[in-house]
Amino acid sequence: MLSIQQKVDLEQVFEAHMDNPTLHRLLDASTNACIARHLSVPWFLNIISTIETAPAADRRTKIAARKLAARLQQWQILEDALSNTQADFHAAAGLMKDISTSEQSFGIWLECMITHPDLLTKLAENPVLPIANSRPAVLFGSDSSVVSHDDFVAFVRAYIGVASVLAVYAWADSLPNDRCRERTLGVLRLWQGVDGYREVRLIMFDADNPFLTALLVDCKSPDASPSNDLPP
Repeated sequence: MLSIQQKVDLEQVFEAHMDNPTLHRLLDASTNACIARHLSVPWFLNIISTIETAPAADRRTKIAARKLAARLQQWQILEDALSNTQADFHAAAGLMKDISTSEQSFGIWLECMITHPDLLTKLAENPVLPIANSRPAVLFGSDSSVVSHDDFVAFVRAYIGVASVLAVYAWADSLPNDRCRERTLGVLRLWQGVDGYREVRLIMFDADNPFLTALLVDCKSPDASPSNDLPP
């Protein structure tokens, strides 16, 4: 793969084919930290900037270019926030809120966060405190209160946890495997009553996604209580 990349002039390729569909594919692709790093170079950022200001570019293409530029910047902020105790944690959470609106980006980000060696190392360098808050900080709302680095790391871990359970639910629902589906649904219902976890879960449903909308209805169903759905 690397040998092919070395023989292809990516700058020339992108300059000739940077249309709206390509920008949206790159938006999803750049949810992967490795790809985001490769695209965060001056020549590529200049291409994006040119599209944003080009008189001939239509509105949809300019919006896609703006979103791509923002995602590349968000990745830099998020990676910095994993190890920098003075980072802008509310801005870092912006990437997680943004990717929750796209099923494709959501899956790419989750896989990246649980398999990428650099990211795993940065998270592991932050030990789980013996006395932690009973709930993660709420970073998706309008509240701009001061958030500590420990609060932010706890929030990221909570987000990954909720996202992983959603992935299991989607897998169980697609088979279908009713027993697995009901167990994961029980966990989601339990979180619905916990501050912090509830906000993380709800922001993932704040998207025009039929699957997540149907899941939200299931979580609100009065047919069974959370405790009855949990595995023995």
